[in-house]
Amino acid sequence: MSKKVTDADLEQTINEYSDTLFKICFLILKDENDVKDVLQETFIKYMTKAPDFKSEEHKKAWLIKVSQNKCREFLRFHKRHAAVPLDEVEESISVTNGMDTYSIEMLSLIWNLKYKLKSVVILYYIEGYSIKEISQIMEISESAVKKRLERARKELRMLTNVEGELVYERT
Repeated sequence: MSKKVTDADLEQTINEYSDTLFKICFLILKDENDVKDVLQETFIKYMTKAPDFKSEEHKKAWLIKVSQNKCREFLRFHKRHAAVPLDEVEESISVTNGMDTYSIEMLSLIWNLKYKLKSVVILYYIEGYSIKEISQIMEISESAVKKRLERARKELRMLTNVEGELVYERT
């Protein structure tokens, strides 16, 4: 059952989740203005659907899923896959602020992964979700999540020529 979203609830939700959603969407879309459009659409959907969440984690997962779907829709309908290198835009964005060189290098490698691989890597390594949680958020099987993580690790290893040192398996 849906509830009415108050202005205060909407403002609090935007303040609490916009940074996280921005980072996730920016890694997918690679353009700050496109990300702002997607975030606006995400929060409009939150406001109009007014879902009733079981917990704050459920709310966060719903917002991440909606924003990723909006990114996918954006890429599909605009048929554009920006190929701007991260180092050309990192000075103008806040995503890399406070990151060490290694983290920026990792972000640059993740930046170039295919969407399906990038989305699970972001949720697993950056946002800290478990495989089970990712499967629920993305509505795919746990084995599909594991396979995508495996493929992403393999691709990242090939890009760095460093076996096992780049992407660690989280326990």
